Amino acid sequence: MATSPASPLGEKEETFLENYFLFISQFAFDKAKDIVEKEQTHKGSAMSPWGQLIHSLAQFAAAEKTYMSLTFLEQKWFARSRDSLRHVYQLLGQDFRKVEESVRQQENGLPGPSWEFEQLLAHLCGQLCNFLAARQRTMDFYEQMSAMGTYKSMNYEDLVKVITDINKSNTKSFHHPLLSYLKSSFSMECEIVSHLLNAQMFMTQWQFLPSLFQLHQAHSKLMSWGAAAQVKEHKKSFGVSSVKHGMWPALYQWLLKYKSLLVSKFSLYFYEILSKQTVPNEMKNLITKTSEDFVSKIIIFQKKCDAKNISLVLDIQGIEESYKGPGYHYPNKICEPPKGLDCYPAIFSYPQEKPSSVWPNVVMLINQRNSEPDKVNSFYDKKAQCTYFTIKVDTRLNLVVLFETRKSEKDSYVVGFLTEMGILLKCSKLFTSLKPSVRA
Repeated sequence: MATSPASPLGEKEETFLENYFLFISQFAFDKAKDIVEKEQTHKGSAMSPWGQLIHSLAQFAAAEKTYMSLTFLEQKWFARSRDSLRHVYQLLGQDFRKVEESVRQQENGLPGPSWEFEQLLAHLCGQLCNFLAARQRTMDFYEQMSAMGTYKSMNYEDLVKVITDINKSNTKSFHHPLLSYLKSSFSMECEIVSHLLNAQMFMTQWQFLPSLFQLHQAHSKLMSWGAAAQVKEHKKSFGVSSVKHGMWPALYQWLLKYKSLLVSKFSLYFYEILSKQTVPNEMKNLITKTSEDFVSKIIIFQKKCDAKNISLVLDIQGIEESYKGPGYHYPNKICEPPKGLDCYPAIFSYPQEKPSSVWPNVVMLINQRNSEPDKVNSFYDKKAQCTYFTIKVDTRLNLVVLFETRKSEKDSYVVGFLTEMGILLKCSKLFTSLKPSVRA
């Protein structure tokens, strides 16, 4: 008796895999686990390659949920190593390899839909093993990033190299069309982190256009990544995220906070340039909407302690050849490298322009600073009867406060303000916040 041609074996399973990895990329880990559990109730041998893969995918969804929660960074003094996320990923890798091996043992079977489908499963499992290896590298990266927040000097360049290498080296490691959502989500994560770190690096060199470009790229990709997820947004804003943060995984929330803090830094570092593009009231309104209104912090501090001047000073020694001054410059523009005191421009000064008459003293204090980068240094000039305070707040930036009177080097309000500004502008507190507090 003739029968109508059946659908190719594996079509239903391929649809399942597409939906599963789509849910994973949308942070819908519980939905991914739900469809796995439904698939497990269907008829079929649990020892078949498909049954083995389904069993592993349930654990994979749970592992990815843990990864995105950042709880793998917690310090659990009494936790067993076998309970760690890294150990879970290693076990998953072993399970995926078992599926590959079980298919290889049947390679001499007759070609047909069933044989082709199992070959596909083996291929997918091999690429999923590559993904798990890449995941463990990003785990190491976030550990490194969190630890750097405790360092006195931040090396953004090293972090950029690490995350760029992770992304590039895995471009072709899990490229099958059924894993396209997984690959896209992984690449998006790496690229967002890279753009944010590059933005921070360019800001320390006072490069306006590269900083702006990297911030815009990070913002656009964050919005694209979020839009792909099944979480509703109220509106989209470049400077401030109005998403209901509690609905996002912790890693995504952290990236939003990082971007917002960098926008705040950008608003301070390039305040003079930006203020020329609009009227004062509009500029003030825009600045106050940022996550950290650094300009208002400085204004309030100056009024409370009656400081003569507060300046953010850039040290361009070592980058004189590439330095072109504030704002955007034609790439091929040739500029005379600055010399002497011009190597220490004030990129922000309040309430008036930098005090040129005492600028040599400011530069001297910066160059004679204590070996501890996060320490507040002070100097009293008896002749001018002025007190200077300074702290290194970024790789090439120093915040200097000038008083036309004698001030104690231990003045708690002044020292507290400078210390807080250093912590915020270096993003060190944000980096350490990657590691969640230990839960009871």
